[in-house]
Amino acid sequence: MESLDNFDRHILSLMEVDARQTGQQLSDAVGLSPAACLRRLQRLRKIGAIEREVAVLNPAYRRKGTQIIVLLTIQRHNLKRIETLMKRFGGHEDVERVWSVTGNDDIVLFLNCEAMEAFSDFADAYLFEPPVEGFLSLVVLKELKRDVPSAG
Repeated sequence: MESLDNFDRHILSLMEVDARQTGQQLSDAVGLSPAACLRRLQRLRKIGAIEREVAVLNPAYRRKGTQIIVLLTIQRHNLKRIETLMKRFGGHEDVERVWSVTGNDDIVLFLNCEAMEAFSDFADAYLFEPPVEGFLSLVVLKELKRDVPSAG
């Protein structure tokens, strides 16, 4: 892993908030020339410090559905099983996020299903068979804060 200096870290924090910033905008914020900022940005992409750039959609335009958080417990807390399941879940169209976590549960899923019936189908296909030992599902009623970093 290549080392980053304070300029690199500042550029990354700015890009995390808005990846569409121009070289001039980065220059104004960081204190380097626009060309230097763009060269650093290209390097940060090349070395993998920036894995990908995505669009954060306005909730009014996102796919509508039932959002469900699922807490999974895996038999014997086997790390290989957890990793295999995470990859399996990550490939499902209704699964938006997958986390391996500490505590009583092993995996947390964030699903956006067309309707509760779709979640029921998902649960029947994935959650009632080993190595899943148990699960708890939480239906999201309201979202108050998005996980987008602020410009502060």
